[in-house]
Amino acid sequence: MIAKSISATFLASCIFSASAFAGWTLEGDKSRLNFVSIKKDTVGELHSFKELNGKIADSGDFEFSIPLAGVETLIPLRNERMTEFLFETAKFPLASGKGKIDMAHLNKLAVGAVDSLVVPVAINLHGKTVTKNVAFQVAKLDAATLWVVTEAPFLIDAAEFDMTAGVDKLRDLVLLPNIAYAVPVTVSLIFKQDVKKAQ
Repeated sequence: MIAKSISATFLASCIFSASAFAGWTLEGDKSRLNFVSIKKDTVGELHSFKELNGKIADSGDFEFSIPLAGVETLIPLRNERMTEFLFETAKFPLASGKGKIDMAHLNKLAVGAVDSLVVPVAINLHGKTVTKNVAFQVAKLDAATLWVVTEAPFLIDAAEFDMTAGVDKLRDLVLLPNIAYAVPVTVSLIFKQDVKKAQ
């Protein structure tokens, strides 16, 4: 009887655990997206964004968005120029993306384990959408926390998103000989699993 009771309790716990949780929500205050600009051929500068939003549905469909007015270059005037001339936030306030991951594979990841995966991500920026295969490492920090980082940087090229004129404008404003059109991008993302509301 005791063994049956324990088994029933364990089974009920498993059923509750499976039904109590849904998808995953990005914790923006604990997450980062960085990109590096290169000027004068050899000078690299690190930039980021103040706000990141994202979700992974229990189906595996994911989406993210970045308010581009929150770009942070550590120079206020450069922030303003990037938002006005490069990102043109009056017309294109957000960068966004979407894709799908294999949730069955993700759900098998044990706490403390790390896995690698390559995910096609459809990135929408400046009115253009380009799909890039991004290599990630995923670690399950605990039963309800995922840490997702880029295994290698991926490149955003201004020419792919019709942004070369914006780069040229920034170059002219600061009288530089050149600013690279392509920038490497890295992310470090923390996701928390959502709890389903009672029906």
